[in-house]
Amino acid sequence: MGQAGKNEVGSHLPRPCNAHQLVLVLANTGLRVGEARNLKWSDIEYFPDDDGYEQVAIMARGKTGSREVVARTPDVKEYFGRILNLRCEELGSKPSGSDYVFCHKDGRQIHSFKKGFAALVKAAKVEFDNMGERRVIYSLRHTYATFRLQQPVNAYALAQNMGTSLKMLEAFYGHTSNRAMASELTKTRKRRAKQFAE
Repeated sequence: MGQAGKNEVGSHLPRPCNAHQLVLVLANTGLRVGEARNLKWSDIEYFPDDDGYEQVAIMARGKTGSREVVARTPDVKEYFGRILNLRCEELGSKPSGSDYVFCHKDGRQIHSFKKGFAALVKAAKVEFDNMGERRVIYSLRHTYATFRLQQPVNAYALAQNMGTSLKMLEAFYGHTSNRAMASELTKTRKRRAKQFAE
C-alpha cells in the first residue's frame, strides 16, 4: 500500500484502531460490527482448551444481548496485542479494562468503521468481490461463517458462537463455493478412479 493509501485509511480510522487489525479480528471471530464497537479490554480473556492450547474468548455485547465468543485462532491474541501496544504508546501506560478497544485517540468510542474499511479495500484494489458486489465491513462476518462451514465446523456450535440461528446461518452464510467443496463433491469419482487404476 502506498503512502497516499495509508494516509487515506488513517484519516478515517484513527490510531489505535488500526484498520488491518480490525479486519483480522472481525474475520477471525465473526463479531458483528456493533459488537466490535462496544468491545472493552475487560471483555477479552485467554484460556487453555482441552489440548492445553491458549484460546481467545470475547464477551460480545450488541443488539442481540451478550454472549461469549471463542475466536477461530489463538492468533487473535496477537492482533489485540498490536492494538494494545499502540494504545500504550499513546497513553504512556496500559488502558483500563473499561476502555474501548477500538477508540479514537482521546478514548472515545468509534461509531462507524465504514469509511475506514472502504478506504482500506480501495487502497488494496479489492473493492468488489468476484460477483461484482461491493465489499462492506459486514462481509467479514460472512467470510468467517463461510470459512468455518467449509472446515466443516458443527453448524449448531457455530450458530451459538455467532449469536444467530441455524436457519439464519444456512440462509445467509452457507453459500460455500463448489470449488472449495471439491474434495466432497468428487469423493465417489476419485474412489472409482483409484479402483480402475488398480
